[in-house]
Amino acid sequence: MQQAVSLARLIPLVALAGAAGALLRLLMAEFFPEQGMKFPWTTLAVNVVGSAALGLLVGVVSARPRVPGWVLPVLGTGLLGSFTTFSSVILAVMPSAPGGFFEELSAATYVSPGVVEMFSYLMISIIGCTAAAAGGLTVGRSAFGCGDHTCEESRA
Repeated sequence: MQQAVSLARLIPLVALAGAAGALLRLLMAEFFPEQGMKFPWTTLAVNVVGSAALGLLVGVVSARPRVPGWVLPVLGTGLLGSFTTFSSVILAVMPSAPGGFFEELSAATYVSPGVVEMFSYLMISIIGCTAAAAGGLTVGRSAFGCGDHTCEESRA
C-alpha cells in the first residue's frame, strides 16, 4: 500500500518537476524550431513522446503497488504535464485562423499553414497522443506487471 505524501511536501516537488519539464520543452523548441515550418513537427513529437511516457508511467504505477505515492504527481503532473501541453497544440493551430492577433503571430513566426494542414495536425495529435498513451500504458503494465500472484498478494 502506498504511503500518503503530505501536500506541503508534494507541492514543491511538483513545482520543481514542472519547471524541469518546461525547460525540456523550451530546449526542444530551441533545438528544433518550428519557425519556417508549415507543420508543427516539434510540438507533435513532444506531445506524442510525452503521452507515451505518461502512459508508461501510469502503467508502471498501476502494476507496482509499492511505487511511492509521490511518483505519479511529481513525474506525471509536474514533469510530463509541463513538457506536453495541449495549449501548444492550440497555439500551433491558431495561426491558420484568419483575422486578429493570431494572424499577426503567424506572419511573424510561421509559414502560413492551410486549413487542411491544421485539421490534419489536430487529428494526428488527438489520435497519435491517445495511441501513444495507450501503448505506454500497455507496455508499462505488461513489462512491470506480475506473471505470478505476488502482486495480487501485495495489493491485498
